[in-house]
Amino acid sequence: MNEKKESYYEILIKNEWSYTKAAVILAVLATALMAFASPWGVTGVLSTWGGKFLGLFGLSLDGWLKRDLSKFNPLAKDTMINVGVAFGAFISSLLAAQWKFRHIKSIRQVWAAIIGGLFMGIGSRIGPGCNIGAMFSGIPAFSLSGWVFFVFVFFGSIAGGKLLPWFIPPLSYTRRQEPKRLSPAQRSLRRKIQISLGVLFIAAWLVFAAASGASAPAAGFIVFIGLGLGYTMQHSRFCFTSAFRDPTLTGGTKMTKALLVSLGIATIGFAGVHISRYGVDLSKLPENMGALARPVGLHLVIGAFLFGIGAVLAGGCASGTLMRFGEGYLQSMLAFVTFVLGAIIGDGLYANYIVKSAFLYSGKGVYLPAALGGYGQAILIQLLLLALLWILADWWEKKKIACFGKD
Repeated sequence: MNEKKESYYEILIKNEWSYTKAAVILAVLATALMAFASPWGVTGVLSTWGGKFLGLFGLSLDGWLKRDLSKFNPLAKDTMINVGVAFGAFISSLLAAQWKFRHIKSIRQVWAAIIGGLFMGIGSRIGPGCNIGAMFSGIPAFSLSGWVFFVFVFFGSIAGGKLLPWFIPPLSYTRRQEPKRLSPAQRSLRRKIQISLGVLFIAAWLVFAAASGASAPAAGFIVFIGLGLGYTMQHSRFCFTSAFRDPTLTGGTKMTKALLVSLGIATIGFAGVHISRYGVDLSKLPENMGALARPVGLHLVIGAFLFGIGAVLAGGCASGTLMRFGEGYLQSMLAFVTFVLGAIIGDGLYANYIVKSAFLYSGKGVYLPAALGGYGQAILIQLLLLALLWILADWWEKKKIACFGKD
């Protein structure tokens, strides 16, 4: 029996990667970013982007955001990572000759993008943090806040799933116009153009990395981490939102299990970085652990819940929105605009009201190695908890499949 042998192009670029393979790559890239810069975050810089843009029209948000926007550095880590994620997805789809504008099909999708983006923006800055900064970076960084976010973004995703039917376009029984089919020659030409553009953009980023070395030595490295994150997510369809949405919406947990694997690998990687950076003597930890121990309080619960709702409605979380933006999804482009607007609102609420409220904001974080008496205990307990969640997710999917089979 003759089987067609796949080319290296199909294996490395054309065919989708498995969720598990993507989980490993994402964990390695996140650990590398943590080691050479700081944890992966997405939303912290969005309100600054929005403030700088509105400043072009004479509107100053320095007072509302409580920071000097004139000090914004476009070569700083979060900006470079976000741009890298979007361009990584763009390049990935170009190299696979799959890039195109994906149009919005109904007014309901418009409202889903607007409302979802606003909820994500407000929630991510009230928290503050998103599926990436608060959870995917927070849990491996041994911050209790990461686990709190994990729980309440899950509940928010359930609520978003309940609202989702209101935003799904109704079935249409009218015959749609058939899309224009390209001839084999036209498809071949489009494939060559897109692959060439993908290679050209990679070359452009190499030039940028070399040129930025003098003013921002780490920018080139950070950009390539971002490109790798975006490329991996697009190439595998890895979606952090679906990891929380799918178990209750469809019963599927493949993405959930992949996320748990990634968190486990990143936990080990981050532990190595922390030990090399701070040592094993926890009494010598810096007083202000910053992103390693974000404050836990009602603000985090509210922010995670709102973010979960918004991510489901918008069709992707912060990183997913950037990825789909790069792929040409017009709904994600619209969601990104309202995401930035929501981040401006949320950041202002956080700076002007939340941090001043003893009811909403405790100002205290919990660094798990310090709370549990050492890195060994923290690593063991965290890995056991992730393993138990993986087993639970696997059981849940099998149960749903069995119930579906009976029906």
